[in-house]
Amino acid sequence: MVIIKKLFYWPQSAPIKIKIMGIVMLFVSLLGLIVIMETRSHMQQILREQLEQRGRAIASDVAARSANPLLVGDSFSLYEIVQGLSSHYEDVRYLMIFDKNGELLTDTFGDGIPSGLTNLRSIPANLSYDDTFSFNSDEGEIIDVLVPIAEGKVGWLRLGMSEISIYSSIDQLSQLLLITTVIISLLGILGAILISHLVTKPIRDLATASQGIALGDYSLRVSTYGADEIADLGHNFNAMASSIQTYAKEREALVEELQAKEIVRQELLKKVISAQEDERKRISRELHDETSQSLTSLILGLKYLSELEEPVKNTAMASELKDLASSTLKEVHRIAVELRPTVLDDMGLIPAIERFVNFFKSQYRIDVDFHVQNRIESRLPNEIEITLYRIVQEALTNVAKYAEAQNASVVLEIKPEYVNLIVEDDGRGFDIDLDYKSSASDNHLGIAGMQERTSLLGGEFTIESSPGQGTTVYTRIPMERR
Repeated sequence: MVIIKKLFYWPQSAPIKIKIMGIVMLFVSLLGLIVIMETRSHMQQILREQLEQRGRAIASDVAARSANPLLVGDSFSLYEIVQGLSSHYEDVRYLMIFDKNGELLTDTFGDGIPSGLTNLRSIPANLSYDDTFSFNSDEGEIIDVLVPIAEGKVGWLRLGMSEISIYSSIDQLSQLLLITTVIISLLGILGAILISHLVTKPIRDLATASQGIALGDYSLRVSTYGADEIADLGHNFNAMASSIQTYAKEREALVEELQAKEIVRQELLKKVISAQEDERKRISRELHDETSQSLTSLILGLKYLSELEEPVKNTAMASELKDLASSTLKEVHRIAVELRPTVLDDMGLIPAIERFVNFFKSQYRIDVDFHVQNRIESRLPNEIEITLYRIVQEALTNVAKYAEAQNASVVLEIKPEYVNLIVEDDGRGFDIDLDYKSSASDNHLGIAGMQERTSLLGGEFTIESSPGQGTTVYTRIPMERR
């Protein structure tokens, strides 16, 4: 059963080249076999008819020549006629002449007539036409022709025609057809090899290219010839490979971009942690150096004030302590505002930006214009307000640190679908590709921080700058996170 299954499934697993050659050989062999069999059958029928007609003609001729010797009883002439016939016709197996009473007068058998031959068929009475009869003998099939002599009035003639010559001719023709079939088969095999090469080579090329693409070589292509189905397959394969190569390049670019963003994110995280520690140190130092000392002075002054007895000195000391307490309160308020402005929580984004812009102008002596388009009464979502405020804070801080600008502007546009924020300056600008994308400076991290804040809300962040042309920061944040 296993062997039968293997034999059944073997054609399915055989190479296409072997399949094509096998199909061609099978059809050529079947065609040759059918042609040989049909030719043998038709040739046998035709040659048999010809042999029968030839036997009738010979028998009729001999009967006509034997009529006179029979009438006069010339046995010697009959013998000469019979012997002469045997020497001229190879396919004449025997000849027998009978008188009108059915008695054998002469024949071609020198050693005696084979037993049963004379009785094989009887001579019908009043037969005036030729009659044939076939029978099998040790020498093959014999066609026995019975011809009346002088319409049967003087005698009868039986002529036996052997079919050996027929089979000999058919065998020769079959051999010739077999040789022709073999030659045609060889030519068919050569043609099958050529056709299979033409068919399988593009397929092998496709298989090799597909294996290379599977291994990651997306530059592989196949050569296409003609306009048949295999050529269409090759064109489609090349188009698919080009698409895969494009997708692979896009994927590599995305991976590189993600890796770069991850590096920036890590740097930004380090920056945030470092900034937190620096801010804690600064707050601790300011509280220790200024606020603590001021409070200590205030405590000592109050103690000293309680020990004084002169009213004039008490009044002067109280005034100094009041000024010191007021200064300390302002310092604490300043520290609290830098950590998070209360106006952002109390009054919203626009007043918070206005206050920061005023503080920035007084702190850095840079003229800043703040414009609001489509001002609304309601508050924006809390995370949008915080993000936009920090972007304004970071952008103007970068202007102060790096831009060397004289003027800057902040434009806030509020729409139902999104909020636009534009911060621009007339400073020295910078080359984005060289100074931003290829560096890890504080400016780079600050821009990355703004971009990161925007992306967290599903927004778009763009920065435009060139040396000597200033810098513009564009931010668009949707009202509903995408």
